[in-house]
Amino acid sequence: MTAQDKELAQLHDTMVDEIKSLVDKYMSIVGWDVPENDEPQAKKKIINIFKDALEEIEREDN
Repeated sequence: MTAQDKELAQLHDTMVDEIKSLVDKYMSIVGWDVPENDEPQAKKKIINIFKDALEEIEREDN
């Protein structure tokens, strides 16, 4: 395992927690702005937006 792998392994849980916090943040915003909010559907859409963003970042680096 490289030093980089070790560092990323140590950061793993923090990174996951931060992404969960971002999902929660946008769930709250949608909940405030859309009274008839379908929470499970909103969560799926938010997660898909993050997935699309990650794919875009990957494309930019290739």
